[in-house]
Amino acid sequence: MQDISEVIRKKQAQQAQLTQQIEALQGAVKELDAVKHLLEESELSAPSLG
Repeated sequence: MQDISEVIRKKQAQQAQLTQQIEALQGAVKELDAVKHLLEESELSAPSLG
């Protein structure tokens, strides 16, 4: 049987890693949203090829 303190320490380390991953993904979403707006603006200003 594992020591409860060791289990808690491992779970806290996993939680910290997941928190960092979530924050990184949230940052990527913000950057992609900015690029999305730039692309939408360029599509609106570009002449249609149809």
